[in-house]
Amino acid sequence: MNEGNCTSIGGVNLKPCLSERIPGQKWYKPIICINRDEGGDRRVYKTYRYEQGPLGQYFRLLTSHEHRMLQRVQGLAFTPQGVERDARSANTLSYDYVDGAPIKKRFQNGAIPERFFFRLYQAVSELHERGVAHLDVGNSGNILISPEGNPVLIDFGSAMPLNRLPVITRAWARKKDLLGVLKLWHRFDGASMPVHLQDYYQRHYRKNIYTPKRFFKAFKRYWVSDGEEMNGIAAMTGVFLGLLFLVTVV
Repeated sequence: MNEGNCTSIGGVNLKPCLSERIPGQKWYKPIICINRDEGGDRRVYKTYRYEQGPLGQYFRLLTSHEHRMLQRVQGLAFTPQGVERDARSANTLSYDYVDGAPIKKRFQNGAIPERFFFRLYQAVSELHERGVAHLDVGNSGNILISPEGNPVLIDFGSAMPLNRLPVITRAWARKKDLLGVLKLWHRFDGASMPVHLQDYYQRHYRKNIYTPKRFFKAFKRYWVSDGEEMNGIAAMTGVFLGLLFLVTVV
C-alpha cells in the first residue's frame, strides 16, 4: 500500500492527507493513511483527492460500494475489520490496522511462508461462501502476508455480491478469483503448486486485456496524441464506464 503522511487524520480534518503528493501515484489511485484513533489504536484511512463534481460523485459511489462489501466480510480472519465511513469526508473510509507485508516484497526477500497459497486458496473459497467475489485477487498488491504467515485480502473496491449476479456470471466471478490465486501461486511459488492445479491454470488462465491501463494505452495508440488534455479525456472515459458498471450491477 502507498501511504500518505496523514498525521491529522483522527484530528481536525483530512486536508493534509489530501494535499500529500506521493511520487508517481496516479490521480485516480486512493491515498492510504495510517494513524491512531482517539483510543490509541492504529487505523487505516483510505481517501480520494476529488470531492467535488462528477469525479467527486464517482469516488463517493466507489467508497460507498467498498464499504458495503467490507461490511459483508466482517468477522473473516483474512479481511479488514472495523470498517467505518468517515463523517468528515464522504469519499473516505477506515478500518482497523492490517499488519502485513505485500506478497511481492516477501517474495523478493525470499520469504514466502510454507503452504501460504493453500491457505490463500481456502480463504478465497471462504469469501465466496460469504457471498462475495473479490474480482482482483490476481493483483499482488491486494494480498498481504501477516506476521504469522497468513493471507490478508485488501482493496474491495472491485468486489461484487454473488447473489446480485446472474448464475452464469456468478460462476465466472468465482473462477476469476480462483484463477487469480493460481496466477500468484504460479508466479511466486510455482514449485509447490499441485500438478492438477498447474494443469487447470495452464488450460484456463488468460491474460486480462480489458484493464483500464491497457484500454488507455490502446486508446492513445490509435486515436489520440500524447497531449495531457487528451489523456485526461481517455481517463474520464474509463472512470465513467466504471461508474456505469457499479450503478447497474450493485
